[in-house]
Amino acid sequence: MGHQTGCELNRTRTPVTIKGIRDGLVFILHDQCSFEEIVEDLEDKLNGSHRQLLTGPLVRVHVQSGMRVLTEQEQETIREKLASHGNLIIQEFQSTAEQLLKSSAVKPPHLYHGTVRSGQIVEHDGDIVVIGDVNPGGQVLATGDIYVMGTLRGLAHAGWRGNKRAIIAAVFFQPTQLRICDVISRSPDLTREQQRELAGTEMEFAYLRDGQMAVDKMNHLYSIRPREN
Repeated sequence: MGHQTGCELNRTRTPVTIKGIRDGLVFILHDQCSFEEIVEDLEDKLNGSHRQLLTGPLVRVHVQSGMRVLTEQEQETIREKLASHGNLIIQEFQSTAEQLLKSSAVKPPHLYHGTVRSGQIVEHDGDIVVIGDVNPGGQVLATGDIYVMGTLRGLAHAGWRGNKRAIIAAVFFQPTQLRICDVISRSPDLTREQQRELAGTEMEFAYLRDGQMAVDKMNHLYSIRPREN
C-alpha cells in the first residue's frame, strides 16, 4: 500500500475550494493536500467545473493556504495558472501560519525596577516600563513605548526605529529631552509652572500630533490611538 495524503484519506475535502466574497473570490488551498494535488485540482476548476463562474469582468482573488506557507515558486505557479483567465487578479496570499508567526513575534515589555541614574542607559527592542525615576543624565531608549512610573528627568526616546505611533508616559514630566521617532522636544508644550502644577496629578503621555510633540492625559490615550485588532 502506497503513501496516502491527507486529501486521499479524507475524501470530503477537496484540494481547492472557491467561495465568493463581497469584493471577489477566495481560493482556499487545503493544507493537508500536496501542492501537486492543489495544482491539478486548480486546473480542473479553472478549465472545467468552474469555468463559467470565472469568466466575465475583472475579479479579485484572495488565496488562503491555511497552515501551509507557499514558497515564492509555488505562488508564481498559482499566478501562472490564474493568468490563463485574464480577468482573475490575485489580490493577496494569506497564510494562517504566517499570521501566527507575526503575532508570536510581538515582544513582551521590558520591566526595569529602580532608578535610571546619570550615565545609565536602558535600551530595549519593544516597550519599556520603568518602575521608578529617570534621573538627569539617564537615558531610556525603546523601539516601542516608554512608561515611567515615577518622575522622568532624563532623556527618553521612544519609537527610535521609526515608530511614529510610539508614546512616552510618565507620572511627572521634567525631561532633559523627549524624542519620538525623529522628533525632539525638551519640554512638550509645558512650562515649568505647568510642570509643578501637574506634580502628583494624573499620569500623562507625550505623542506625535501632526508631526509635533504633544501631551495629554493618560485616560485619553484610547481616543488618540485606538486599539488595533
